[in-house]
Amino acid sequence: MFALTAAIIIASTLLTYGFGNRVLRAHAREQERREIINNLDQLASTLKDAETGQRGFIIVGDESYLAPYDDALKQLPVVIQRIKPREDLGMSQEEVITLKNLIDREMAELQSTIALRHAKDFDAAAAMMRTGQGRQIMDEIRVTVNRLKTQQLAALQKDGEMSDAATRTRTLVFVLAACLNIGFLAWAFRRICRSLEQRDTALGAARARGRELQEQKDLLSVTLSSIGDCVIVTDEKGAIDFMNSEAELVTGWKFAETRGRPASEIFRILNEQNREPVENPVDKVMQHGVVVGLANRTLLIRKDGSEIPIDDSGAPIRNAEGKLCGVVLVFRDFSEHRRNEADLRAAKEKAETANKAKDQFLAMLSHELRTPLTPVLATLNLLEASEEVPASLQGDIQMLRRSIELEARIIDDLLDLTRIARGMLSFSPESTDVHALIEFLIGISQSELREKRLKVSLRLEAALSLIHTDAARLQQVLWNVLRNAIKFTDISGDITITTSNTSDGRIEVEIADTGIGMTRDTISRLFIPFEQADPSRSNRYGGLGLGMAISSALVELLDGNLTAKSDGLGRGSTFTVSFATAKPVPKENGGEPPQPVRAGKARVLLIEDHVDTARALTRLLQNRGYEVRAEQSVKTGLNATHEEKFDIFLCDLGLPDGTGLDFVTQAKLKNDIPAIALTGFGMQQDVERAHQAGFDAHLTKPVNLQKLESTIWMLLQSRR
Repeated sequence: MFALTAAIIIASTLLTYGFGNRVLRAHAREQERREIINNLDQLASTLKDAETGQRGFIIVGDESYLAPYDDALKQLPVVIQRIKPREDLGMSQEEVITLKNLIDREMAELQSTIALRHAKDFDAAAAMMRTGQGRQIMDEIRVTVNRLKTQQLAALQKDGEMSDAATRTRTLVFVLAACLNIGFLAWAFRRICRSLEQRDTALGAARARGRELQEQKDLLSVTLSSIGDCVIVTDEKGAIDFMNSEAELVTGWKFAETRGRPASEIFRILNEQNREPVENPVDKVMQHGVVVGLANRTLLIRKDGSEIPIDDSGAPIRNAEGKLCGVVLVFRDFSEHRRNEADLRAAKEKAETANKAKDQFLAMLSHELRTPLTPVLATLNLLEASEEVPASLQGDIQMLRRSIELEARIIDDLLDLTRIARGMLSFSPESTDVHALIEFLIGISQSELREKRLKVSLRLEAALSLIHTDAARLQQVLWNVLRNAIKFTDISGDITITTSNTSDGRIEVEIADTGIGMTRDTISRLFIPFEQADPSRSNRYGGLGLGMAISSALVELLDGNLTAKSDGLGRGSTFTVSFATAKPVPKENGGEPPQPVRAGKARVLLIEDHVDTARALTRLLQNRGYEVRAEQSVKTGLNATHEEKFDIFLCDLGLPDGTGLDFVTQAKLKNDIPAIALTGFGMQQDVERAHQAGFDAHLTKPVNLQKLESTIWMLLQSRR
């Protein structure tokens, strides 16, 4: 049956395939004729261009008029090469040779008149044209081309009719074959159904024959499957029928002593917490006919009166008719488990204590490492912007600033890695313009780009560039990838940033460089923390190997995708970041956007107990046009708020007489002025506590000047 069905299907398939091939061959023949017609048209057009260029040059004498002729001269060999004899398509070798000879004569005539005109002999060139020889040759070419085209068009029409007929035949064969296959499949289906009915009948008979053994089989299977635990089996009245050796060991009773006695006399249990007797599970199973579990904290009273913690359950035993014919109790000594639980709790408490101590250490280490960097970075920013510093020192100052920023970035990477590993990284999704973010990052990277003379090409071609994500984390990802490209691209190299939209509604950001490139092994270890992609070059480029690992983890948490590829060492690298796009959110308030607050009009209260940091930040902000008052404690800071009006607060968290949290809580009771926490404490809990206390932003030391100013501007704008 199956062989016949398969043969029918294969035969119909081969028949359909054969007719399909006929259709395909007809279509291919039509395409070849169209190509011949197109080549003939292109030949006529090219010769016409050559003739036009020749005539223009003869008449005017200007070399520029020969441009069509020169182009035709270049294209003509290619066009002639495509026109080949095809006896099967009606293109005889004699016709092709005749056509090529005419073309050679025409081109020779054109070349002769052009040569005469080049010799400044217009009259001779004109006289040669008036002979009409060139026109006569061109007319012969046109006649020949039109004749060949007419032949091909007629043949094309005939081929099309044959193709249509073959298509109709193929369709008819396909329909007939499908009907035949469906008929045979229906026949086979009925045969299978009859076979299944016969099988079900046989299975029913087998079940009837095995019903006599079902009762003994149930008892044996339950007992054997539970042999590793304590097992007690009772009859339908609750009297003990069986007890295995494990049950004897735990209860202290021998099976010979318990046979025929009620299970409630042997299996006595108490609630460990209130010491009250617990209902015997055998009675519960026989009453409700279901599996029951022992209560938590259950104690078994052994024969000698000692107590032992146990767990597990009781289950009913039923015969083939479903009638309850006994109960099986399965339990185990829970003492070891209790000890393990106590050990686990102790280990957990110890680990939590150590983890808390580690977090406190990281927070303090972060603060102690960041605090001395802050005045250094602020002073370097001030010197970099100062006109009094000689130009010869600007490179050294920029080098020092980048080194300090690198140290701060390493600290941030270590803390970010800890947050990601513990799942404590916070996100604030918002509508973010990827193009604006890319342009911002290029702007703040200008000094590094100029130093290495790198050329950056922006191809922001994505029509949809808005995404809904955490802007700060996205900036961190793109910044890491861009810095990676700058770092590993040699002097005078190229970096290309391209954006595009995919068909599934995503935006892809591709950052490609012409740098040192990567091997497959390098790419496989690229996103592993603390792995140097190429240890042999780590001494040259440095780094802890955290940037790409953190970027990959952040992108995954932001529901994005980050990939890397390279054609090998010395052939550059390409990183691609993709996210789902979001629709633009219309602005709620119309009209003009608020005008930015000029720096000179912003009054800043700086509360910082570190003298060097306070002095450096004050000078830096004053140099940027801010009015700054610096205080060193919570008390003097609050007094300043009563004496003057300020536009914004910059406050350290660790102060001699309290914390910045105390200051902002009390200061905002009087006036809701924007406040920025400027601190060396950068753990996640520090950020959360700062926002809960009333800070509008949290910046970790040493703060980047551009980031500080942009945060101040944003908060001032939001208040306006």
